[in-house]
Amino acid sequence: MYRMKGMQFLVHILSLIIICDFGSGSDLRYQDYAINPVGAIYQKIESQKAIAPFLSSKEFLEWTDQVSRHSLLNRANQVKLDPNALNNTNQGSNQTDLSGLFQNLISELSNFTAPETNNSSRNNTSNGGLGNVFQNILNNINPQLFNNILGSLFSNGIPSSPSNGSQNNSPNDDSGNVLQNILQNPDIGKTIASMLGGGNAGVFSGLDLENIAQQLSSGNIDPSTAGRMLILYLNGIVQYTNASANCRSDIIGVISGLQSMQPWALKMLDASAKIPTGVMNMDLNWYGSYDECYSDVTTLEAFGILPTTLPPVKGQYCTVSLNLPLPPEVQGFLLAMQSSGAIKAGMCFPKSCSSDDLVKVVNAFLYSIPLGNNTVTAYPINCPTPVEDDQLETSDKIVVIILIIFLILIVEGTLYDVIIIVWPKIKHSRKKADSEKQIDDSSNSSDSNYKLRAENEDIQQPKQKKNNPSVFGRIILSFSAYTNGKKILGTSQPKGSLTAVNGIRFLSMSWVILGHTIAFIMGSTSNFLTYYSDFLSRLSSQAVINALVSVDTFFVLSGLLTSYLLLKQMSKTKGRINWFLFYFHRFWRLTPVYMMVIGMYVTIYPHLIFGPNKPQPDEICKRVWWKNLLYIDNLFGLKDLCLGWSWYLNNDMQFYIVSPLLIVPFYFNKIVGAIISAIFLLAFTIIPGVISYMNNLSLHSIGGGPKDADRVSYFDDYYIVPWCRMGPYICGVITGYLLYITKCKCRMNIFVNLLGWVVAAASASAVLYGIYDTVKLDNPVELSKEVTALYNAVNRTVWGAAVCWVIFACATGNGGYINTLLSWKAFVPLSRLTYCAYLVHPLVMYVYYLNRNFPFYMTDLDFVYIFLANLVVSYGMAFILSIAFESPFMGLEKVMFPSRGKKEAK
Repeated sequence: MYRMKGMQFLVHILSLIIICDFGSGSDLRYQDYAINPVGAIYQKIESQKAIAPFLSSKEFLEWTDQVSRHSLLNRANQVKLDPNALNNTNQGSNQTDLSGLFQNLISELSNFTAPETNNSSRNNTSNGGLGNVFQNILNNINPQLFNNILGSLFSNGIPSSPSNGSQNNSPNDDSGNVLQNILQNPDIGKTIASMLGGGNAGVFSGLDLENIAQQLSSGNIDPSTAGRMLILYLNGIVQYTNASANCRSDIIGVISGLQSMQPWALKMLDASAKIPTGVMNMDLNWYGSYDECYSDVTTLEAFGILPTTLPPVKGQYCTVSLNLPLPPEVQGFLLAMQSSGAIKAGMCFPKSCSSDDLVKVVNAFLYSIPLGNNTVTAYPINCPTPVEDDQLETSDKIVVIILIIFLILIVEGTLYDVIIIVWPKIKHSRKKADSEKQIDDSSNSSDSNYKLRAENEDIQQPKQKKNNPSVFGRIILSFSAYTNGKKILGTSQPKGSLTAVNGIRFLSMSWVILGHTIAFIMGSTSNFLTYYSDFLSRLSSQAVINALVSVDTFFVLSGLLTSYLLLKQMSKTKGRINWFLFYFHRFWRLTPVYMMVIGMYVTIYPHLIFGPNKPQPDEICKRVWWKNLLYIDNLFGLKDLCLGWSWYLNNDMQFYIVSPLLIVPFYFNKIVGAIISAIFLLAFTIIPGVISYMNNLSLHSIGGGPKDADRVSYFDDYYIVPWCRMGPYICGVITGYLLYITKCKCRMNIFVNLLGWVVAAASASAVLYGIYDTVKLDNPVELSKEVTALYNAVNRTVWGAAVCWVIFACATGNGGYINTLLSWKAFVPLSRLTYCAYLVHPLVMYVYYLNRNFPFYMTDLDFVYIFLANLVVSYGMAFILSIAFESPFMGLEKVMFPSRGKKEAK
């Protein structure tokens, strides 16, 4: 019960000073949400089960009832709402004046001993009881001085004592100014510090605030009196912390402003988060109002309803993480909810206070709360940089200069292309059209005469003047937005292209964005537990949860196209390949735009987000970007992963490097090639199974498999490493060889064709929906380590084989309507933009989600709309990115290697 009382009192104090901080997305990282799309949700739901008895207990209901009916903030606000309360000479029998309250405090404190710091035993000899210290102070100070202290607590003087009925009215005194003058007096400051039981470190632990709260709740204390006492208490705490002088002065100014109902002070209080509804559903994202905190004038102030009489204190929006002394089951729940294990909410503090200052002030108050052996700490406290204070660093300016240079090149290239290349063609086309029109007119009038003149060459046909640009001109043309845009948006394809690949690539990218949409947004959702619990209970949700296999589709496409195009090239060159160009082309095509995205992510991206969720600069990318340049970042674990979603690019490049070991043997001897591919496929099927069994990995990122499965190691040891992900790539290489040797012509018996489609559909469905019983929320089916290892060994390869069947059937004329759909020409330009869309789509989501000043309330309709918006905007940004960086570097490669053919291995 003592713990529960302490928790009740803690909520009272939280209600008074609104010290709480919001659960922002500033900690959002791809590693936590994108790679593990619902694992965090699963942990939260498990923790919810543990906390359910606590939330339904009588103690918790009494706790929330105390918050709503007996908030000290509400009591303190009555100081101004009822200014005549202290002027009433006939106080009720249940009311206690301030002098009597102090006498009660002295009696209570006489039995209290101040604890030593550093968790040592109580020292009753050297420090003495706090009540004795307080009594000695009262004996030594001037009685008139003490009366002045008491008088400062009232706007109209000291209330009458029981012995006399007179009042000492001072109508011209302003309580806020008087209080501030008193606190600035060093002698009185020492007195207040002693009253608070303060030490040298500015940690106060003396006044029995729980007793005050209980008396206030019982109605035995005048709320105005209690409010004044608490204001004095807060001022004393602020004065005797180690915070900077400006910070302390401004906080006291805010307290004085609240006493005198200053609009700017009320705005800061109003902008700070309050305990919201939905706490029992674990809504811990208490945003407050970021915009109101930074606004110059509120609506009420603009209407002149609240006048300003004191100089305003400039505010800043900050976040505070409260680590509460809660029961173990509640602490476990919070640890699952937030990495810091804290409730978070927004707070409007004075701008002069640094994060360190606020940690000292807030914790000085929290340490004074009597919770027995429990402690409440506030850490960290972060104050996101507002727009007005945002400045570019040197690295940011360098990236901006680079972007400006590219913009200039694009403008020059486009103008050169349009004026020198395109416009002469247009003029020639117009002359040719006029000439043809003249021919038609002449043939209508005198056909024989015109033919005779044409034979004698009296009529000259317009000829286009050839304009072959120089090397410098070709370099400039590489940056032409006109030409590059036409290439990207064009729907024509070379003869023999695998047209179904375009649709598969775009739909797979859409699937990735779908999974990331719901994964990224959960950190900014107020009803995430209720919505996601309902969402995950549906069988259909498995298609979204298992969006992870969409990446295996890309591995299939990469292996298939590399094999198919390399074998075709080898057949033309009789097996001779320029291996330098083979690898250089791949590196040159992927790396420039990849590095530019990393550069913009580190420098420009933080300046695009302002609000409660503003993230901290990514120090990881600043330190390990060179690993991304070498495509080895996935080999060092998630903690040092720069641009988290780049793990796929690293794997794909690593597969491409070793691909000739699989592809070249097929060209010279198909049996040898088949044996080598079979050995590779067997090895990269056994390895993930062994790793899963040895490390007792889970079946999926959300869990499943053995009861004690290790979900933490699932990604580092299995998900992002190449030796566990190469199975689908090998399937693609084999399928590419089959398309090469059949020349995309393979007539199948209708029953064989249908059997192939049925097996592929059943296999893919088994991968997507087959694990529902073991990952569902209620009564999941436990699997053995052996079965889990088998699934982890084969599931990605099985999915890759199913995708390979779809491509093979469509390419060989056995796809029917499916091939018609996947070969739709609208997919061609979208397919070309897929790589850039993959690079930029998480940043598009981050900018949208993290710029919100209030959380989402998710429904299925919101999910659909947000997904479609993310899809459209991601491809729009991909188009800009491709024109600015990807296409120009592809054009520069042709300038460097003019003999390189149009078709190149990927």
